[in-house]
Amino acid sequence: MSTPARRHAARLRAVAEHVGQPGVSQLARAPGVQAVYRVTVYFADHHACHVVATIVKTQLGGAHLTLLFEGALGHKPLVYPLAADRLDTLVRVLALADFDHLPDQPNLPAYATSDLWFIERAAGAFSHSVIVAPATAQDAYAALAAAVREHLPEALREIAP
Repeated sequence: MSTPARRHAARLRAVAEHVGQPGVSQLARAPGVQAVYRVTVYFADHHACHVVATIVKTQLGGAHLTLLFEGALGHKPLVYPLAADRLDTLVRVLALADFDHLPDQPNLPAYATSDLWFIERAAGAFSHSVIVAPATAQDAYAALAAAVREHLPEALREIAP
């Protein structure tokens, strides 16, 4: 991991920690959890609250989406059920982009001068994350950005700070 990517990863993980969210690996190891997907959206210009969107798929309860906005709503989560077909489509698109084997987007800015997305997946003992700068994303990274825009638009919801 390059120095900018390490710096960005720490900043992006801090957003989830600040709103009280455990890491995806910890969530994935909970009893009954099959998979966890998370998108953390960091708005570089701070025009909106950073967003942590977490999908947890369980064996018995299906899937639910939890949204938290850093600095808004008292960090109270908004929780929605997530239709199985919608999650299946998102998972399929991530697999087509070879998400589990992608490194962070190359040529990330040294500092958070553009919006950054931290896309994570965990299941059992496996976890993987990719940092994407959607404004400059190309190839597989552009496909990841498109997948989030199309299949998880709630993650991009903007609430003024």
